[in-house]
Amino acid sequence: MAHSVAERCRTCISTLRLIVSMLTTTESLGRISCAQATEQLERLSLWTGNIGALHPPTSSLSVEARLREADDVRHHVSELLDDLSDASAALYEIVSGQRDGETEAQTDDVSVDEGDVEVSEEIELLQEIDACITRLFRVSSLIRQATPSSPFDKALSRNRYRFNDQFDIAHVGEKFPKLAREDNHWLQTRLGRAITQRRHYLSYTQDHRDKLEGDPARERYSEAGVTQSIEWKQKLPTRLLAETTSQPSTYHTKASTLGPGQITRSMLSTEADSDPEDDARSYTTIARSLDGALESAVTVKIPKLEDLQIGSNKDIECPFCFRVKRFKNNKVWRRHVFEDLRSYVCTFSECDAPLFGNINDWFSHEMKHHRVDFKCSVCQDRSFSNGTNSSGRDKYITHIQRRHPQFLEADGLELLLQSSQRPVEHILARACPLCFGWENRVIERAQADGSLSKPHIEEDEVSVLPHVFKRHVAAHLEELALFAIPVGSALGDNVDSNAAIE
Repeated sequence: MAHSVAERCRTCISTLRLIVSMLTTTESLGRISCAQATEQLERLSLWTGNIGALHPPTSSLSVEARLREADDVRHHVSELLDDLSDASAALYEIVSGQRDGETEAQTDDVSVDEGDVEVSEEIELLQEIDACITRLFRVSSLIRQATPSSPFDKALSRNRYRFNDQFDIAHVGEKFPKLAREDNHWLQTRLGRAITQRRHYLSYTQDHRDKLEGDPARERYSEAGVTQSIEWKQKLPTRLLAETTSQPSTYHTKASTLGPGQITRSMLSTEADSDPEDDARSYTTIARSLDGALESAVTVKIPKLEDLQIGSNKDIECPFCFRVKRFKNNKVWRRHVFEDLRSYVCTFSECDAPLFGNINDWFSHEMKHHRVDFKCSVCQDRSFSNGTNSSGRDKYITHIQRRHPQFLEADGLELLLQSSQRPVEHILARACPLCFGWENRVIERAQADGSLSKPHIEEDEVSVLPHVFKRHVAAHLEELALFAIPVGSALGDNVDSNAAIE
């Protein structure tokens, strides 16, 4: 009878544990180390927990359930696990002393003069184990790419958690007093509720990850008198209970199902060094802002990639979305975190745009729909910009009503508005919707550092280029987004400050 994926995984894990136990007392003549074997055990444990591989075939969270309509992929996973099992069993025979490992000579193609290099069977088997696990991660990545879904939207569609948004709304007002004013209360509420939605999302992903895991992720085992702890999982801490409330973590989650033909054999055989996400050309944050205070303002921090990696392997499990990915550098990793949290929010009233995960999508939305000037297509010399009490659009419509009433008939007004609209070239520094006094800091910083973009000053009004304004406001929004991460998160102490960088 064919073994299930869960049975195959448990066999491989058990064998690797035995190997680790053996290597704690003998280093197998120095050919492979206990640390090397432990790294492979931790990687396999990460894969099984992340994909739900320890669930029985009858479970809706099992690999079989995910791949019930993709026989080729399911067979490929089984073959990889069988190869992994064979390599692990052969390695155990050697490290346990049941047989001697073979050694063969390999010619170094690069340095032929140095002669042959001896490669032990133990090293070859360890390399095969590493390759099998790497391919399993590749399959997991392909499955998730082929079944696109938004965990954030899924989380918000579940009416299970009952977080109190008043705590987050109050925090926004305390952090940015400008938003506590009555005329800005709508934005304070919007930004506070966005934080609450992120808490909902983080709770959902944690619950889903726990259910996929099946068996406890932190295994303690004792063999040959040695107790070792495998702690690869970077869990989020206990959720805030004093200020927010939630229902018990009992709701049902379901793994995404892969349809037939969504993953081909050629895709399975292709080796990938990184996820497509690594190739993004734009990063979330900016290297430095005209507001120096923002560079040290963020108190919640994002762990460095090296603190999340298992040994020398570059695969990490994101502690927020719990997907296993590779990232080229910490900039790409931080961009991923801010995208996970959907950190960017439209700052204009009467706009129902959703939360944005990408800084450029967010600001393009604002520049296209809100931060615009109108230049009269008839007069050619009249421009209408947003003011303190009225929008450029309203002022332009008033101008048309008074000077060009002929365009008010039929669709003439809308066509004229569209043809006259253009993105603003400068934005007033005092127009930051979250903070006071940025214009003064802009001038001070520009005077102190000649390499920065000079502000535009006209009639005592300080303006900056749109991309500078984007960086400044984005830093505020990112800081608020990170507030959703529970305090005391066990993400490590050596982490990066997340002041705005791009």
